[in-house]
Amino acid sequence: MSRRRGPPAATALLAAGVLAVTAATAAGEPATATPAAAPPAASPATVTPAPPPAAPATVTPAPPPAAPATVTPAPPAAASLVARDEAGARAMVGRLGGHRARLVDLRLHVDDVAGEGRPWLGTVERRGRELWLVGDGFALALDGPLARPRIAGPGYTVWVTGRVAAGRLRARRVGVLAPPPR
Repeated sequence: MSRRRGPPAATALLAAGVLAVTAATAAGEPATATPAAAPPAASPATVTPAPPPAAPATVTPAPPPAAPATVTPAPPAAASLVARDEAGARAMVGRLGGHRARLVDLRLHVDDVAGEGRPWLGTVERRGRELWLVGDGFALALDGPLARPRIAGPGYTVWVTGRVAAGRLRARRVGVLAPPPR
């Protein structure tokens, strides 16, 4: 057996909030319409206009995912090295003109090269067919077009900026600090 919902006009008034349903109706007793409490009007003939529709929601697009870093800054220990002697230390500092570097005793600390952060400092070694950069506490295979012996071959002390991935340093910039010892 279906329940009678009442006349369509009463249903419309109920939906508009003009009529209210009593607790007895909610308990299953016959529906009775009770006038809903309405806000006081300025006068019986005044009609209050509906508020304007809300502005459509604006969606701010998410920023694009960050591009992979082109340079992996070296840890502080890898961005420093000990010079062979005082003259060699001064020569290395002279080759770093325009970059941020400091000399403490005979240890060269490079804080920034070309605005790319701390470079990796070490000596180039040949291991098989590859060139490796070996420094204080690290050894990385050199990769990329700048990893060629014509730029800095085995025995050269260099700084390198680039991206490190899977034990390989893809050289972005390379600078010679000292030639191989004679």
